[in-house]
Amino acid sequence: MLESLLTRGFLPREVPPLFSSMSLKSTIGKVMPPSFTGAKAKWTQPAQHNLARPGGLRRKLTIPNPVNFYRLANAFANNWQLLHDKWSLSPYSKTTPDPKGPRAFANSSADRAIPRARIRVGARYIVTADISQFYPSIYTHSIPWALHTKKVAKAQMKNPALPGNILDREFQACFFGQTKGIAIGPDTSLGIAELLLSPLDFRLKEECKILGGVRFIDDMEYSFQKLSDAEAALALLESHLSEYEVQLNVGKTRIIALPDELESVHVTNLRPHIPESISAPPSSWIDFFNRAMVAAKAQPSAGVLRYAVGALKTVVVSERSWSLAQSLLWQCISIDPGCLRFVVDVLLVNKNIGRAIDIEVASVAINSLIQTSAPVGHGSEVVWSIWAAMVIGLQVDLESQEAVAAMDDCLVACIATIACERKVFAGTFTSTLWASWIVDDSFNQDHWMFVYEALRRGWYANEVKAANLSGDVDAAFLLDADVTFIESDMIDTYSPAGVMMMWHSGGAGDY
Repeated sequence: MLESLLTRGFLPREVPPLFSSMSLKSTIGKVMPPSFTGAKAKWTQPAQHNLARPGGLRRKLTIPNPVNFYRLANAFANNWQLLHDKWSLSPYSKTTPDPKGPRAFANSSADRAIPRARIRVGARYIVTADISQFYPSIYTHSIPWALHTKKVAKAQMKNPALPGNILDREFQACFFGQTKGIAIGPDTSLGIAELLLSPLDFRLKEECKILGGVRFIDDMEYSFQKLSDAEAALALLESHLSEYEVQLNVGKTRIIALPDELESVHVTNLRPHIPESISAPPSSWIDFFNRAMVAAKAQPSAGVLRYAVGALKTVVVSERSWSLAQSLLWQCISIDPGCLRFVVDVLLVNKNIGRAIDIEVASVAINSLIQTSAPVGHGSEVVWSIWAAMVIGLQVDLESQEAVAAMDDCLVACIATIACERKVFAGTFTSTLWASWIVDDSFNQDHWMFVYEALRRGWYANEVKAANLSGDVDAAFLLDADVTFIESDMIDTYSPAGVMMMWHSGGAGDY
């Protein structure tokens, strides 16, 4: 479990494949500095990276310092059976941590329509519910409450050996001592979400007249024969959640009289019109994207274009439709930048069977996205744009380069510096902002990833020397273990077949 979390549960799944923590497994079994294994964790600042969501919304991803994450992953591994027993209580969860898959925990089925259909048999009403700002609102002290009951946890608040207290302290240390909120991105956070909600599912089943239920993290649906039963369950759900100091999202929580949609109507309307491989004429592509564009405009937060482009990943475009298809695909990233990773995959799938990518059109789209996203700090758009430029083989122009160099995002800094080494940027490339991050104790600050890779790869050598980064015991240990968070070889070996689709039949997921 420790190796699984370190290698497949640390970095968020929403970052390009260039970023990897696979090499962290080399630390296991080595004699470590006290900060990795000592009784008291040091407090560090996590790296932050903001993510594009449908409808122009943002989500902040968090990447803890690797020293703290090692400690947290080790705490999970040491208490695996206790956690597993709590997770197993839920009769409804479809996101129970599953260590068998490409991620450490987050490997549940993406299809939500089928389980929804099953729980509605014999029902007349459903309760749908969602927790407001779930991960940011989690109180770390609620972890021992969930593991040991609030009464026991409060009676033993200062017991350093109590598993819940250990996890509580390690989550706090990952956030420089904060008790409110846990990281969005690492799989350990899914483990805590299930720890809080799985026992709640069990209580609802025992205390309410529920016909059936299905839950995907904090996206809940329960079915009932009677309206009064649905009302009672919703009241109880709200009451139980308040014990953990979290609240329902009033905009997404309601009682619905059946029938109701099983999946997004946009998915239902688009699925029959996906262009056929090889034979689809240009008119089929126009029809499909026309439907998608109209639907996306009508409901911008539904992620319609992400579904539309993701559904094309296995489609081989006919030669006569190839030029048009590229124009339509690139248009999508201006409307919803979250489409970019799927656009790149569709292009590469077709490139692999002999279709030539129009570099001129691609360059206009990518540079335009960078120039609109970088000045407002939209990190995910820029990171995926630079990734696209590298794997497709196009240059980022000078105006884009200058905008990137001013971004306060260590993932952007890492991928941009790699791109510079591969001559993807025009001319020389340096950033005074990024150089300013490299100071004394900077490995423990929020730009730790860039600082560490600068030490490892010889970037900004004068600043690295002046800051004496090699004297940082923890960074030196990782360096000696040959740990890196950037797998440059992925740029040349990446295959779309190795990427999980990030949409489901209930709509489109975040990327």
